[in-house]
Amino acid sequence: MADRYSSRRMGCAVLSVTALLLTACSGEEKPEVAYDLPDTLCGALVGKKAIEPLFPPGRKLTHTGDALDNGKYASGCDYAVDNAKTLLVSSFFHEDRPTARQIAEKRATDYGDGDKKVTVDASGNIALYSRGAVAVAACPGYSPDADGLPRTSFSVEILAFYPKDLSKADKTLTQLVRKLVPVVAKANSC
Repeated sequence: MADRYSSRRMGCAVLSVTALLLTACSGEEKPEVAYDLPDTLCGALVGKKAIEPLFPPGRKLTHTGDALDNGKYASGCDYAVDNAKTLLVSSFFHEDRPTARQIAEKRATDYGDGDKKVTVDASGNIALYSRGAVAVAACPGYSPDADGLPRTSFSVEILAFYPKDLSKADKTLTQLVRKLVPVVAKANSC
């Protein structure tokens, strides 16, 4: 009788070890990034490390749109990984001087997945919402180009679709919009 119980225990132990090995061998592999991360966002040098947290695993990265330093009233570009929207970057000139909070509140309503919370940094020039960040800066004395639209300020925005939870990416988004503001300002003699 004792042999029967030992055999049963041994059988259970072998079955458990086999299940663990199968789980480990066929288990979830860590998804890979099979594409090259860009050094720039819409023509602005930011470095791969700065944008890495905002790009998902995947095979193919595509990029469409304009460079931020082209002097247009509105410009921007977007990135997709395996045909899924990943990151939208844009700049807009404004006739008036909206605050970062005002723009972020509108974006949170449009893109915030029901989360309308907005956080503004100490300067008041950068605001974060659940899917992105926006920075504003003055551009006084900028003479309008051929489009004839007056410009007194501009905003730079990043709308991110990855990761699903951007709560830990606040610092990344803040640093990125902060890096993009001088690029747009310099290109437009602000």
